[in-house]
Amino acid sequence: MHRELTTEQFQAAVEQALQNRLSGPNRNLPGMGLAPHFVRCDGPSLQLEVAYETKTWMSNPMGVLHGGMTAVLLDTSMGIVCCSLCGHGTPTISMTVNYTRPVPLDRTVHVRVRIVVFGRTSSQLTAELFLPEEPDRILAFATGVYSTKADADYTQHS
Repeated sequence: MHRELTTEQFQAAVEQALQNRLSGPNRNLPGMGLAPHFVRCDGPSLQLEVAYETKTWMSNPMGVLHGGMTAVLLDTSMGIVCCSLCGHGTPTISMTVNYTRPVPLDRTVHVRVRIVVFGRTSSQLTAELFLPEEPDRILAFATGVYSTKADADYTQHS
């Protein structure tokens, strides 16, 4: 499945996905308050950049952003891109995170997401976390595979 969008169309889809995250039925679940702020996007290349505020409560014992929180920011960002293209939730199938440098607390961090492959049943994405004043100095990066199937029931447990 190939998607061709203008930047305006992609931005509208991303903003709708962000709004759904804040107002949907799951808005009170843990982590839903970590909604990113839109920075920029490019429709033809399907790239998105969002910003998050790191907080002291996100710390690990060494006083920097906990690796689990780093993974949440990367996963959330890739999920929003995939969701905005599909128009429905896109659960994570797999994700690999690489931690290259410590992520500071009480700072704004940005995540840049890019679609690698957008398919009928799954999609592959990459995400890079960085400080906005140093966009080429990557602090962490991830690859993820997300389900794009519209008819799957992800609430059932075996």
